[in-house]
Amino acid sequence: MEDVYNPDKLMYNYMKEGHGRTRADAIRYAIRQADLNNDVEHMVSFRIELCEESEWYGDGLDIVTVFPELLAVADKYAGQFPGIMENVLWTYEDLADICTEFYQIPFDDCRNFLDDFKKRWILSGHSPREPYRMMAEFYMQAGYLEEAGQAVSILRSSHMEHYDCAGCAANTELSYYLANNEKEKAEQIAVKIDNCIFTCGGNMSDSNSIYRMNKRYLRYYIMNGDYEKAAVKARLLEHARSSAIDYKLWASFMCAYVYNNTGRGLRIYKKHWRDIENEKRPEYMYYSFKDAACFFMGLKKTKNEDNVKLQLDNKFPLYSQDNIYSIDSLSQYYYKKAEEVAKKFDQRNGTDKYMKELKMSAENILSYNPEKERQEV
Repeated sequence: MEDVYNPDKLMYNYMKEGHGRTRADAIRYAIRQADLNNDVEHMVSFRIELCEESEWYGDGLDIVTVFPELLAVADKYAGQFPGIMENVLWTYEDLADICTEFYQIPFDDCRNFLDDFKKRWILSGHSPREPYRMMAEFYMQAGYLEEAGQAVSILRSSHMEHYDCAGCAANTELSYYLANNEKEKAEQIAVKIDNCIFTCGGNMSDSNSIYRMNKRYLRYYIMNGDYEKAAVKARLLEHARSSAIDYKLWASFMCAYVYNNTGRGLRIYKKHWRDIENEKRPEYMYYSFKDAACFFMGLKKTKNEDNVKLQLDNKFPLYSQDNIYSIDSLSQYYYKKAEEVAKKFDQRNGTDKYMKELKMSAENILSYNPEKERQEV
């Protein structure tokens, strides 16, 4: 005898699974059952669950296939369920994040997703701030600063509603100024974020905006060769509560510490080399590989030696049984991996932004003179 359709039981079954592939598969099964029973409420809610699972715990690309299905269901039944589109629109943001993080999604598709989200969002009576914030983030990452500037300008001039995140908008604007080397304008915003004037979720005691700001500054300082300031941001982020750090920064910490706390940088690598190696999201891969390459470039200068002793296992592509590794080989290995990802992003975007950042980071780490920097300070 077949089980009677029970959406609550289906939800219980996938919620008891650990995050990742097993839970995602259980949610897919729930989606199929909801579709077979034409249960519109759960056809929507289960797909939203799968998008969120993919965004936070999966490889992210599931959203590209699942969200269009979700949108089609919402469009089909919007007349019968007036509030259905509201929840779907909030999930649309996950798709926009994936466009930034994955070169596999064609540039025109990303732009069409953002335009469609903007139209739907505004037609639903929302402020245009959020879609233009997302556009600014995408165009900055793709290397289109003029388009990003136009989006930031509209973001700044648009009325803020109670659901708009002041901390996220402030961090987007700060990133735009850093991308243009307008450091004074960025600092004016940073002071307000530090003072909890701009917070995420409107809760001063539980704001992620400071941590996200520090992440952006960390990336900026590493790329521009200011390792003293990068090390300060790395220490702040390392000691932040883990729930606030929704990004992978181990290699960035290593790079920030290479001239200021070399031993700490090495210890981070020994503990987290697998995390760097196993990263699946292309944008995270790029920054992890880039900063790992720069760490080993700087390490050779700091140690003034050709080799380093590391206890890595035989799953590491350059594995050495005697645990002695050429520092040049390690830096070249990570640089090549970063270069491969950078070229794919640049080809997708039609710019040279990722390769320019990679070359700039490498040039700065190699030309840095820590003794000279200390004397000037």
